[in-house]
Amino acid sequence: MFDMDQKIDFQAQENATKMIGYVKKAAEITHTVIMADQKASKAVSAIQTQDKSRKWTVLQEYLKEYSLFINNTTFLTGVFVYQVNAEFYAEVNMQELDRQLQIMVGIVYLKEAVRAAVSETYKEYLKKLLRESGIFTEAQLNLL
Repeated sequence: MFDMDQKIDFQAQENATKMIGYVKKAAEITHTVIMADQKASKAVSAIQTQDKSRKWTVLQEYLKEYSLFINNTTFLTGVFVYQVNAEFYAEVNMQELDRQLQIMVGIVYLKEAVRAAVSETYKEYLKKLLRESGIFTEAQLNLL
């Protein structure tokens, strides 16, 4: 079928393995951004509306989901979640709700970045253990 035998030379194979690793890393980073965009889209949409009730409802949804993360990262962000009453809602203006929703967008991106970093740390530790086991070649490990 072929006129000559074919083979990938070692240097090309090594470069291809590195390139595949870089492509995979870029895809993972892109995926992280896409996930953050999707998770933050409701807040972005609420910022664009002039409906105070919708802004408040969306903000409360995000705070319910992210409050533990927010309060656990206060030392990094300076943001802290606390309970408020109906009087606060009555007095808060649209600009303040928009500001808080914008902060939530940033929090969503931060959480996705932390999740990706933790995942990467786990993956690197797993690769280290597998490398030490001697079961897999370096090229195989690079594909993980």
